[in-house]
Amino acid sequence: MIIGDDTHDDGLVAASTPVSSNLEGDSMNQSSLEMMESIIQRLEPQNRHDIRDMIFQRGRISGAMLIMAVLLWWISVEKGSERLGDSLIPVSQMGGFEFSELSIIVPGIALLATLVMSIGREQGNAILSNIAGILVILGAFYILEPFGNLALNIGDMELQNAISASGRLSVLAVLLHFSTKFFFDALLLQWVRTWLLSNDVDIFPSQNTTLYEGHADEESPLA
Repeated sequence: MIIGDDTHDDGLVAASTPVSSNLEGDSMNQSSLEMMESIIQRLEPQNRHDIRDMIFQRGRISGAMLIMAVLLWWISVEKGSERLGDSLIPVSQMGGFEFSELSIIVPGIALLATLVMSIGREQGNAILSNIAGILVILGAFYILEPFGNLALNIGDMELQNAISASGRLSVLAVLLHFSTKFFFDALLLQWVRTWLLSNDVDIFPSQNTTLYEGHADEESPLA
């Protein structure tokens, strides 16, 4: 009797193991399908070939904006700081950063905020979205701080210096924001394309089916 009971219990354990594995696999597939559906609804690709073209276009735009930001920083900050009067810009009240340091920190904040915001949106994560909002406000503070210093008469800065400083920080932040956004979208589309190919799934309606249905609707009924 004891041996029989042990055999029966072992059978139950062995039978329950694949069931739990299947449940975990189904939950992972369901999560992947939901994320893929969200990506497709937002970016609106028409078919697999359109996904490939969108990956190329977004990757190219991301690289172009990144090199534009690097060149702008090199010309306007690294080489043109003296002619633009960066030495007259007072250090930041939060952190004590000089403008040359802020010209790197602010685009970095824009990059990180965009990345965290994108991940939080795709995963539906409230904590990441909250962090992204904090980073956005922090970056906006550094961008508008020169005008605040000018209004409070801090330092020897003039209006032209404040406009130059805030303008350069704004352009750098915008370029890094869109560069990160397009690159992240390209990565998401690449993941969708890889997932579709590896699972042999076609979520797009067939063009032949659509054309066939269209011609069928146009045929007149038989008398």
